[in-house]
Amino acid sequence: MQISILQDEILRQEVFRPIHYLGSKYRILDFIEETVDKIDGSKGRVCDLFAGSCSVAFKLAHSRPVIAADVQEYSRVIGSALLLASPKPPDNIAAAFRSLERISELNHAIKPLVDYEENCLKQAVEKNVLPLCDLIEHGSVIAYQLQGSKASDELSTLLSDTIKRLKKANLFDGTQALAVKYFGGLYFSYHQASQIDSILYYISEVADQPVQNLLLASLLSTVSEAVNTVGKQFAQPLRAYNSDGHPKSGVAKAAFKDRTKDLFREFEKWVRRYSDVPSFSHSNLVRRSDYIETLDHLPSDTSLIYADPPYTRDHYSRFYHVLETLCLRDNPSVSKNTANGVTQISRGIYRSERHQSPFCIKSQAPVAFENLFKKSLQSDCQLLVSYSPFDESKKSHPRLLTLTDLLALAKKYYRNVEILSPGKFSHSKLNHSDKHLHSSDEAEVLIACLL
Repeated sequence: MQISILQDEILRQEVFRPIHYLGSKYRILDFIEETVDKIDGSKGRVCDLFAGSCSVAFKLAHSRPVIAADVQEYSRVIGSALLLASPKPPDNIAAAFRSLERISELNHAIKPLVDYEENCLKQAVEKNVLPLCDLIEHGSVIAYQLQGSKASDELSTLLSDTIKRLKKANLFDGTQALAVKYFGGLYFSYHQASQIDSILYYISEVADQPVQNLLLASLLSTVSEAVNTVGKQFAQPLRAYNSDGHPKSGVAKAAFKDRTKDLFREFEKWVRRYSDVPSFSHSNLVRRSDYIETLDHLPSDTSLIYADPPYTRDHYSRFYHVLETLCLRDNPSVSKNTANGVTQISRGIYRSERHQSPFCIKSQAPVAFENLFKKSLQSDCQLLVSYSPFDESKKSHPRLLTLTDLLALAKKYYRNVEILSPGKFSHSKLNHSDKHLHSSDEAEVLIACLL
């Protein structure tokens, strides 16, 4: 019965939200589809050029073939699970994970930290929140290993001992403790991180690539729901203290809610959801490639390109670096920041080689957008570009190119350029409301570049 309900829901809404996504198009999916159908009645293939969470591609795929392209691996994984043939997942997944967990050397190595965190959560419920705040701020294993820590003596001792135990078990330098080492204590509880590592190990043993994609996408959705941050994003770990040094209100409640979730159970739910996605009657394509490579190698049946590039200095890779690392499972180096003459590793444990989009670099953005318009026209495709207006006279998050700039570039290549609006709505900004910069009530327009 439950499976039938999920199938009916997906078929009715034609919507799937795999992860919490910055600037999600969730609320204008119908408008995007209506616009695509209006300007391209041929029902040709649509290329979702910056696919991200693939929600737009999934919506459009119900009525026409699509190609979902993005430079990030996590997007390729999600797109493959949603848009390509849905394989049957293995049986008894949860039992296999729990069996791995019981015999795992990893869980033995981190048990003191797990016990300590459970005690911190218990104390927080009893109104002593300071040990938990200390763990949230200073509990990263990799941060302690690379540069020491300002943690309490007890937590510092446990972190040091955990590193020794992981090394003794030959787990520290490889990828079997990837989530524990990079993200435990910081984004997830240590126990949740070990569950993530168990799932990753299980997935790595699956030989069938489509099944791997389904399982890995299910893991990405699981961690996106479980992560203990404001807005469920990975751009910045929680700050447990206010600027005056006192614990933030609500930090204990949020930590308890997020960090006590059983990720094996949540993972099972997401596996069922992905498995219930109906197969499409036409052939969809999913590629991991940047926008230039994608535009240079479009399938011949592509008739329209939908582009939702970034517009600000905020590189999207910062918001999804945890997802990217889990997909690549590659033990990355950690980026560093220098402030006031002091160099430290990034507090968010960002990948040092994470993607830097030319659309987010002031000196490169004009050329990047010009290439977008030029190559789309060379491909003999109509182009639909999403843009979020902003008020330059107010405290808005400035775009590197204004709408006027974009229209001027578009008209260099397309003779017929129109601005279309779905009406008033606001994007989810993935942070506290008091941190929101002013944004236009008309938070999104579509620039239609027609042949």
